[in-house]
Amino acid sequence: MLMTMKTMRLILALLVLPGLALANLKAAKEIPFIYLSQDQVLYITVIDNVYDEGNVADRFYDIEETLIEVLDLAEFPMAYKIVRFGARVPKDQPEMQLFVHKWGSNGLGEIEVRLNASLKETSQGRSRNKLGYFRYADGGFPMMSQTRTTAKYNEVLRMALIKLIGELNDHFELEFDDSDLGGTSLPSSLGTPVPDQ
Repeated sequence: MLMTMKTMRLILALLVLPGLALANLKAAKEIPFIYLSQDQVLYITVIDNVYDEGNVADRFYDIEETLIEVLDLAEFPMAYKIVRFGARVPKDQPEMQLFVHKWGSNGLGEIEVRLNASLKETSQGRSRNKLGYFRYADGGFPMMSQTRTTAKYNEVLRMALIKLIGELNDHFELEFDDSDLGGTSLPSSLGTPVPDQ
C-alpha cells in the first residue's frame, strides 16, 4: 500500500508538472503590444547583409532614400531618424530594426527583396513586436542601363517597404477625444443611461 501511494504521487507529479511548466512558458512569452507616440522620435536602424564600408556600391543610401519616400507617401505621423546598425540610439526612444536579407537577382530573371522588421518600445527595452517578413519580386531586364537598374531595385524595395509601413502604422493609438467624430456630432443622449421600459 505504501509503495502504491508513492507510485501514484510520482505519476500525478509527472502528469501535472509539464502542464504547469507550459503555462509558465506561455505567460513568459506573452509580449505586450507596443504603441507609438507622436511625441517621440522613431529610430529606424537599417541592418543590411551586404553593408560595404561606404563603397560606391553601399546600398544604405538607396535604402534610406526609398524609405524616406515611402514614409512621406504614407504621411507617417511621427518624427523619425534613419541610422545604420551600430549607431547610438537614445535609450528612451522607440526603435524599428529593419533587416534586409536579400536585395538582388533571384536567379529567375527577377529582382527580389526580402526583409523583416521588429519594433522595440525603447532601444534598450526587451519588449519587441515582430512586424513581419516582407518579400517582393519583379521582372528585371538584363540589358538595362545602370540608372534604370538602380531605379528597378529601388522600385522593388519600395513595394516591400509599403507593406512594412502599413504594419507599422497599426502601432499608433486611436484618440477619441474629439466629440465630432467623422464630421457628425454625437447625440447628447449617448452619454446618458438608457431608461428601463
